[in-house]
Amino acid sequence: MGRIIAVTNLKGGIGKTTTVVNLSAGLALRGAHVLLIDVDAQGNLAMALGVKPRRTIYEVLVDGAAVVDCISSARPNLDLLAADASLLTAQPEIARRPDWARVLEKALLPVRSRYDVIIIDCGGSLTVLNLNALNAATDVLVPTTTEPFSLKGLEMLIQQIRQVKGGTGALRAIVPTMYDARTRQSVELLESLRVRYGDLVLPPIRVNVRLSECSAQGQTIYEYDPRSRGAIDYAQLVEQMSERMSIGSAAARPSPAPPQAAQPRPASAEPPLVTGAGSMLSASCPNCGRPLQRATVASYRVTYCDHCKYRHQDLAAGGRR
Repeated sequence: MGRIIAVTNLKGGIGKTTTVVNLSAGLALRGAHVLLIDVDAQGNLAMALGVKPRRTIYEVLVDGAAVVDCISSARPNLDLLAADASLLTAQPEIARRPDWARVLEKALLPVRSRYDVIIIDCGGSLTVLNLNALNAATDVLVPTTTEPFSLKGLEMLIQQIRQVKGGTGALRAIVPTMYDARTRQSVELLESLRVRYGDLVLPPIRVNVRLSECSAQGQTIYEYDPRSRGAIDYAQLVEQMSERMSIGSAAARPSPAPPQAAQPRPASAEPPLVTGAGSMLSASCPNCGRPLQRATVASYRVTYCDHCKYRHQDLAAGGRR
């Protein structure tokens, strides 16, 4: 059975959808079969991927339609079960059911074996659908900005995960987003995160205007600007999540039933590359002496240390944005 990742935080505007889009696109580029599910009535996932869905998750949860009949193909290896404003009326109906907390989990059972990973984009508050997402999830990934209010919300979310899942074992990673190393607050709060949560905290996603621009254009960061800081940072997140959750590109799963036709990618888009699996190098980390690992995205070589979070990027061509 494929893994199910709930990407969630009780605070909005901290990069959840951006993380979902670029993590899933990177996994798909590595050969994994990925299904994206939007449980937020704003429906931002479809816009961020440039997809115009014919059917949505409302029909699955309320009308009892099969998931396979409602998914849209977004990219090769990447499918989407989209959402729209109709979800606002779905939640009261779901809440009246005796199995209200497991509706999404049951709906996903027929397709779960078809995908290597299912990623759920949750809304920025504690709703019936977000609780459904947590119940269905085998793993939880939490994006958070390095700001005081966001860190307070993170503490509340972890308490909620403990109550829903009976512990925090499902918490797979915390991803600092919108990180700006030029500000003392970002640096100090990132260090506080690492002290408190240890190896759960992954290297940060740095502030990069390209990340917001690509969403507005309906493209992933690898399509819009594969040489940007955002592409480099999300490529490293793809590598580390692949390793932590054993999501590989080796064994192909049965292909899902054909959904709607895939949206064409812009002809000018440079073929993105997200390769490698955190391959071990013979070199040692200059900070802690542990073995270094290397991943590749587009024309960058990223060398990093999983122990002390050291990271170095070599430009093979072009400038960095």
